[in-house]
Amino acid sequence: MAYVNPSTQSLKTCFQSHYSLPYFQREYKWESRHFAELLEDIQAAFLLNYDPAHGRKEVADYAPYFLGSIITSAEQGGKKPLIDGQQRLTSAFLLLAYLERYRKDHAIANALDLSTYLGSVSFGAMDYAIEFSNSRKAIFDRYLDTTKTVAQAMDDAEDVADLDDGDRRLLEALRTTDTLLNTSVKAVIAYFIDYVVERVLLIDISVNSESEAHRVFVTMNDRGLRLGPIDLLKGQILSKIPNAADSQSCHASWVQTINKLRALGNEEDSLFFRNLFRAKWATTMRGKAKGDPAGDFDIIGEAYHRWFDDNTAKLSIQNADDYVRFSRDDIPRYAEIYTFIKEAEAELKPGFESVYYNSVRKFSFQPMILLSVATVADTTTDWQKKIALASRFLDLMLTTRTIEGKENNYDNLKDISFALAKEIRNKSSAELLTYIRTEWPKYEPIIPELSKLTYAKADKSDLLYVLSRIAANLEDAFALTNRVGFSTYWQRDRGRKTFDIEHLLKDAFDPAALPAAHGFADAKDYAEHRNLIGALALLPRSRNRSLQDKPYREKLVAYATENVLTQTLCEALYESNPNVATYVQDNPGAGLSAVTDFGKSHIAERAAMYVAVAKKVWAIP
Repeated sequence: MAYVNPSTQSLKTCFQSHYSLPYFQREYKWESRHFAELLEDIQAAFLLNYDPAHGRKEVADYAPYFLGSIITSAEQGGKKPLIDGQQRLTSAFLLLAYLERYRKDHAIANALDLSTYLGSVSFGAMDYAIEFSNSRKAIFDRYLDTTKTVAQAMDDAEDVADLDDGDRRLLEALRTTDTLLNTSVKAVIAYFIDYVVERVLLIDISVNSESEAHRVFVTMNDRGLRLGPIDLLKGQILSKIPNAADSQSCHASWVQTINKLRALGNEEDSLFFRNLFRAKWATTMRGKAKGDPAGDFDIIGEAYHRWFDDNTAKLSIQNADDYVRFSRDDIPRYAEIYTFIKEAEAELKPGFESVYYNSVRKFSFQPMILLSVATVADTTTDWQKKIALASRFLDLMLTTRTIEGKENNYDNLKDISFALAKEIRNKSSAELLTYIRTEWPKYEPIIPELSKLTYAKADKSDLLYVLSRIAANLEDAFALTNRVGFSTYWQRDRGRKTFDIEHLLKDAFDPAALPAAHGFADAKDYAEHRNLIGALALLPRSRNRSLQDKPYREKLVAYATENVLTQTLCEALYESNPNVATYVQDNPGAGLSAVTDFGKSHIAERAAMYVAVAKKVWAIP
């Protein structure tokens, strides 16, 4: 096959070429969790090599991260047809776009300029390195527009017309990238950019013609037995079962279970075993010092089948009967629990809402923690009760971290999550409840600090989450017939129907637009208070923009017809709904009342109301 020319390329070399996309390669199928896993892996590879004593040139000697392979054919019209690898190449492009935006937004003068790798300008228009659809080009055009803040640029990107499912997945990945980037990596971002560009490698399998490239693609994807960790694990288990009847029944059970897991997603079978082994039997994790050996947690992430083979004693597997029990009984039972967790993460289930709430915040460690407390001996009622309890505790933990200004990213939560999984492992329902009731008071005093949460400093998705939870709670408490619901408040791919954070006060300090006794000392005092959570609400994007920067008094009429957070500012809500009157009477400390003209004192009153509702939302079980 002399016409096949494989070459190992850095992203720097790779993106010096431009790529065209055949029609079947145009859809971006990676979900945000796949991109998150890629970014976490690249960061981990970088941090394993990085030393504060290193100079920038030493990055050239860092161990590389292999992204995988792409298949291309000879250039046509200055572009190489990309026959296979669009997912990973688009994901790499997305990462470069984020890093370029980050470099400019933070004025990191010594970091590599990535703009030339993203594309080139032809006749005044950007020609990206990958031949994107019109909608995808528009997304990157708007996202990379540094004349606007990154939040404004993302809003504009979400407003692009005719978005397809792949565009929405790409937008979701862009939205979450900043929270996925470790604080330690941000501190040395110039080094990380060098690593990504120079040491993240691809294998470009180049073929002379497009037809031959398609033949190579088919050969690589359709022929041969390519054993992955899941196949090797199955082989390890079945090889230890000599009885033919047992082996056959275990194989049938395995196939049925794996098929159910794969119905959840292409990688869910492997993710299941990683989460299960970490949840139930892993005890160690790599230390923080450079050169520390990998622990159970790390080895399971890299090669869970090898870890299993070396640690069967931890799983109480000693003979053939134990392998039969594990494969035929335990794995299907744990897979049933895992499937329930994943379904609850994907869609609100009554009684298990917190599982969904934690999932939308991209808390990837949740399945591991929830599996840790379940046992094969539990009845369905038992393990579901434990999942409901544990997920509520996780919601509290994540929310209080947000209030404290801590980032809920992979790096910051990995150690905490693994420690918690070990702490609650195999507890009974009663033991778990006792544990949570003991731990809850350690977090509860943080909730009143919510009043200090500010738009200028908090992650906008965190603010949106808190306000959405408060709004949904009030809708339920008032028994409103026109409820919006948390999912709609939170959903980010509904175009102009997406909810935005609304500032109740005008952007600039304008005493004429404020009540006479507004209470603000000066423009600086106004700017600080205007961004506090007590001066924020939620509005659909279209309504938010239609109101523009009008004074509060002029927006009240619109507020009265919108969602519960703005309606609570208006007299009509209290006059027309007896449930609201009852709620106000039963909760005098909530501070719910109409506000005809909004001043400084009302910000504190609204913040107190939000805190009062938050205490109900995150009340101890």
